[in-house]
Amino acid sequence: MSKKMLSRRSFLALSATISASALAACVAPAAPAPAAAPAAAPAAGPTPVPAVEPKTVSHWVYSTLPMDRDTLKSVPADVTTNVVTYFNWNLEKFNEAEPDVEVLLEYLPHDQSWFAKIDSSLIAGTPPDVVQGPVSEAAKYIPLGALSPIEGYMSPEIQSDLHPAIVAEATFDGHQYIWPWRLSFGGGISINASMWEANGVADLLPSGETRRWLMDDFLTAAKANTTGGAFGTVLSTDIHYQITQFMFGFGARLFNEDETQVIMNSPEGVEGLQWLIDLENVHKVAVPGSAIRKAQEAGQIFTEGKAASFPSQGSGKTPPEFVDREDFKWFWAPPPNVPGKEPGVMTNIHGHYVFQQKDADRTAAAQNWTQFLTRPDALKLSLDSFGMPPALQSLWGAIEDENMKVGLTFADMMVTFGRRASAAAITFSLAPRMLEAALSGQLSAQQALDEFATEGNKLIAEAMAG
Repeated sequence: MSKKMLSRRSFLALSATISASALAACVAPAAPAPAAAPAAAPAAGPTPVPAVEPKTVSHWVYSTLPMDRDTLKSVPADVTTNVVTYFNWNLEKFNEAEPDVEVLLEYLPHDQSWFAKIDSSLIAGTPPDVVQGPVSEAAKYIPLGALSPIEGYMSPEIQSDLHPAIVAEATFDGHQYIWPWRLSFGGGISINASMWEANGVADLLPSGETRRWLMDDFLTAAKANTTGGAFGTVLSTDIHYQITQFMFGFGARLFNEDETQVIMNSPEGVEGLQWLIDLENVHKVAVPGSAIRKAQEAGQIFTEGKAASFPSQGSGKTPPEFVDREDFKWFWAPPPNVPGKEPGVMTNIHGHYVFQQKDADRTAAAQNWTQFLTRPDALKLSLDSFGMPPALQSLWGAIEDENMKVGLTFADMMVTFGRRASAAAITFSLAPRMLEAALSGQLSAQQALDEFATEGNKLIAEAMAG
């Protein structure tokens, strides 16, 4: 992620606040998709233009993304002069094109109150029209029939420009419900290439267009970089996908194909988890204390040059703390894998989803606003200003940074965050607990994963039962 993962880490305990049956009772009927325009009849004279009833669209967002109004480049949060936020800038452009639609942006904290606010609005029959969020959040409301599918609004050109993996992740029972904005990769390995060079293992840095590499090369380099008080790597457990990406490289996966079971307690999962345990206890290449370490602390250890690699997350954009730093050459790589297995990176598709309203015209206005918000010009701006890998493949050619080019190849190794209401608790509560138990030695790798699967499957069964 490294940037703060509010869009993921704040999902805990939110899905249980209101029952699915209560929400379903408050869902508006599906708004019809826009019909094709009828063929024009011969005009007998001037055709009166029907009055357009102004529509108001509410949009809940949590990203501010401040930019300089003149250059449209990202600025720090503490800059207030000549600043416009990304969403407000888009709104100004939309107002020029659609003066009869009023969009009300509401900036809200993306914390543990987020789902509760959406749930409460549905219960009251006053849901927002549009909500910023990833597929893993939208998935909570799709089974209730609360969201409006986007087919009929998305042009064939945009549809064909989406990576197939993005379409697959955003499609439920043949329908797409989220306007894709950007990709959020929950994996990747940050490397201090300067340290690798100094310790004589620069030749082990992964190379090529995708920088795919093997687990044994990672371990060999980690051993060489464990010298002079520094370590080959640093691990943490609170954001599980930062280190379970290594387990994916052994062939493990979190869910089965239809997400009806947690399957990480497979032989491949056990082998991968034991390999992680051994990094600290057997090979002595990981900074001691992995079981209780938080990702923020691990990142600081890496930044200070006390670890040569940091399993983290992101798009491959160089973090600000390493820009123009001559003593620290930052390098980005995918997670390694064992021969014969494919690496995996947990990935969320971020975008915007539209709630059904009783007023079908209002829903249509919301779809039109969201379509405008995810037009290529807007997505290119988010790429240029914020380094967010956009959902449209046609924009990827504009990326010149080699690390970010490698980051885009993560789209070919996407592993789902989960698309059921149970996924949040599994990912952000059960998985970290499993890692803590295994890395601390409280449970063996097999015991920790079996317990994780048992508890996770109970949550899945509850979600499937509604």
